[in-house]
Amino acid sequence: MIEAVDYFSNHSLKLRFPWRLYHGPIIGAAKEAIEEQVEPRVLNYGSGPFRELPLLPRAARYTACDIDARAIGEARERYGAGLAGADVVPASGPLPYAEGSFDLVLSMDVVEHLAEPLRHLREAARVLRPGGRLLLTTPNYGSSSLRLLERTLLEGIARLQGFSRRRLHPGKLRAGELRGLLTEAGLEELLIRELSFGWVLAASGTKGERRR
Repeated sequence: MIEAVDYFSNHSLKLRFPWRLYHGPIIGAAKEAIEEQVEPRVLNYGSGPFRELPLLPRAARYTACDIDARAIGEARERYGAGLAGADVVPASGPLPYAEGSFDLVLSMDVVEHLAEPLRHLREAARVLRPGGRLLLTTPNYGSSSLRLLERTLLEGIARLQGFSRRRLHPGKLRAGELRGLLTEAGLEELLIRELSFGWVLAASGTKGERRR
């Protein structure tokens, strides 16, 4: 029987070989984005238990949020006062933060799980200060090798573990589609690049100074 996917169990694999080949460059991109600012207020939007935190610059002030209470509970246990905040948030609806609360929003491999990614991106833009940056990553469905891997090897592994990847990512985005969503969310100065053998799209954008 194919069961529903429990994403929480996957967080422990991110930093292990071979999964680190995919996730390692994502963490590197997050580190670069944080180091571009001085002591930034950083929101990890869809953080899971935020196991990447020890690999990121210490000078930033980090807030984690996720829809999974188990993930936020683990983040609180791991980091305690090392986090500026750790919040369980609703799957839909506004985030519990005021406009302009953060200098940088990270959204690492979240939008592909969402049926309405634009809502997620608009909330990310809302809580950014004018001039703040969003860094978003997602699997690159413009990559033929990624699509092949998902249909074959990764699907085989998933089925051995009791689930299927076929409906895992309702948002199978390519670079052009992602650029369109970011523009519609009101972000400017867009930069989209490929990471992890071309299997990942890393997109960044700035909230315009006049956007409120």
